[in-house]
Amino acid sequence: MKLLNKLKIGYWNVGVIEESLEKIMEDNQYTIRWMKHRYRDRFFADPFLYKLDEKKYYILAEELIFKENKGNIVLLIVERRTMRLVGRRIIINDKFHLSYPNYTDGRIIAENYRSGALYSYTFKGERIEKEMLLNVPVIDPTFVDYNGSKWLFGTTKENEADANQKLSIFCEKDGKYVPHSLNPVKIDVRSSRPGGKFFWFKGELYRPAQNCEHLYGEDIRIMKVRQLDGEKYVEEECKTISSHNCRRFKDGLHTFNVYDGVILVDGFEYEIHPIQKLRNKFAGV
Repeated sequence: MKLLNKLKIGYWNVGVIEESLEKIMEDNQYTIRWMKHRYRDRFFADPFLYKLDEKKYYILAEELIFKENKGNIVLLIVERRTMRLVGRRIIINDKFHLSYPNYTDGRIIAENYRSGALYSYTFKGERIEKEMLLNVPVIDPTFVDYNGSKWLFGTTKENEADANQKLSIFCEKDGKYVPHSLNPVKIDVRSSRPGGKFFWFKGELYRPAQNCEHLYGEDIRIMKVRQLDGEKYVEEECKTISSHNCRRFKDGLHTFNVYDGVILVDGFEYEIHPIQKLRNKFAGV
């Protein structure tokens, strides 16, 4: 058993849920269709929708090639009928690891924690314009407009455990993001780290959060926002979204992004892959 564990490699993969949000929230019924591809030297995670049409999904995601041990942001083109990956293109390749590519208002805001700050990336023709949004490293940065203000959520890190448990929020004032006076507003490894875009359901605001109690990205906890203002932040857990009942990628799920007509998720599993494990070892991964 110990030998088999040494040969394991962890893979994330992108999936879609095509059931309605109402069915998921009220009946807890959903099927995940996983992207099909042949890559074994990398994984794909943190999917955000760029666009879709009748035949294809266009998905922004983190791609991590094991020998490089650094994430890039890629555009994945997935055939809707078969879920086959039919196109892939690197969108952003920066000096530091990139992940969690929010796409909003024509720009990508990706986690770039190791750079020491938070940046946005805007396309100007063939050129990418990089702009600092906050001189603080924010993990899984997630934005929401609420009660006339623009808010930024993410975990902040002073020691290793903080990335999964210390939730901080920032409010935009005069074009700058100002930290909440109560930061960190929450410390809980089961439901602090963001796991996708905020969404509205029946007039209530919800926040997907990662449960990392036993495993990084074990599942998603759906949190209902009760109070968000300059004085306080209050939320309560109302639902769990997981891939544990799936045949593949059942060990973890840490993204839940709601769009009209589709919900994007990702899933994690271990595979026994001695050849790739050996390649990773020689690459220093």
